[in-house]
Amino acid sequence: MLPVSPSVNTSISSKSALSFPFWVFLLARAGLSALGMALFAAGRVPNGSDPLLRPYFGIPPVTEGLRGLLLGIWQRFDAIHYLRIASGGYSATDLSVFFPLYPLLIRMTGAPLGHDFLLASILVSNVAALFALVAFYRLVIDDTHDLKIAQRATTYLVFFPTAFFLLAPYPESLSLLLTVVAFREARRGRWLQAGAVGLACSLVRLQGAMLALAFLAEAASRYRKGARLQILHAFAAAAPVLGVAGFIVWRSAVGFPSLSAVLVNRWQRVTAFPSYPLLATADRIGTGAAFPIEYLDLVVVGAMLVLGILVIKRLPLSFSVYYWGVLFFNLTQTRIPQPISSQARYSLALFPAFMVLGELGASPRLHRLILYSSFACWLFLAGQFVMWGWVG
Repeated sequence: MLPVSPSVNTSISSKSALSFPFWVFLLARAGLSALGMALFAAGRVPNGSDPLLRPYFGIPPVTEGLRGLLLGIWQRFDAIHYLRIASGGYSATDLSVFFPLYPLLIRMTGAPLGHDFLLASILVSNVAALFALVAFYRLVIDDTHDLKIAQRATTYLVFFPTAFFLLAPYPESLSLLLTVVAFREARRGRWLQAGAVGLACSLVRLQGAMLALAFLAEAASRYRKGARLQILHAFAAAAPVLGVAGFIVWRSAVGFPSLSAVLVNRWQRVTAFPSYPLLATADRIGTGAAFPIEYLDLVVVGAMLVLGILVIKRLPLSFSVYYWGVLFFNLTQTRIPQPISSQARYSLALFPAFMVLGELGASPRLHRLILYSSFACWLFLAGQFVMWGWVG
């Protein structure tokens, strides 16, 4: 169990206090690398491509030597599509649903690395993850003035069952970083910076547009306390929406079909009422048709719904508005074969849940229950991912 420092009631800015997210990041990174190397050495990592089981879509698979051991084990699923965009642009219709900022950063980082875009993708994700943890840690301290809560919340976030995606070549860590920074800037009244970061966030994932709701709620809270509304409030609220709108307009201008059409035809994803994936998954479980990962997704969504009630009770309005906006939006994005697919991964964006968990973890028994069960799932799912198992 990670050590926790005594609680404090003042703002914390010492280097020793800020070192905690660095060390917890390092522990997670070392743990994932050790897990991957162990599976690789045991011969549990499949070699080569397979059109159905291990499609690489024209990207050369990295399966041998030191690069296969350290990098190739993370070359899976959506990571391959981001590598396709980084290396060749939006060269196919199926790629047009992926937002541009993450692959753009991969391309920029990979250029001085001899166009090694796989290495670049892992560097971008891991650097973003480290800064996201630092930003989240500071945000919790700013709002709670309690070091123990911040440390527990950060630990729960790092070892959340699907949090290994933060360190894999996926945009989750970049999205989390920009979301938390945008929140922190808005909470500090720095609306120009909040809007700019919110705009960037909406170019990583569609859920970034939900920051607009959070900015409106934060401005409204300040207005009720006597502050005057400013033009920068409107800019901050509009910026995340403009980012999404700009990407959609660009797609149309270059001739891609509508976003919804590509999601349905190429990715089997449709928009539905938020209750549909829950009810449909419960029905699949009842008939014995559900895959094991669907049980986890359902449990995670159920936990997030419960934690969402506590978010309303314990955190400021802007956190609640953002939280429920993202949660409902996530649940409207359903996959036809597995209605609740990927919801556990999407829940990484619900960072206020981990702030609440950080408070609840003051109970030693609950702390151990949260950390140990989450860590076990984290290891299992990361191992499945490395072995080409679909986990979201």
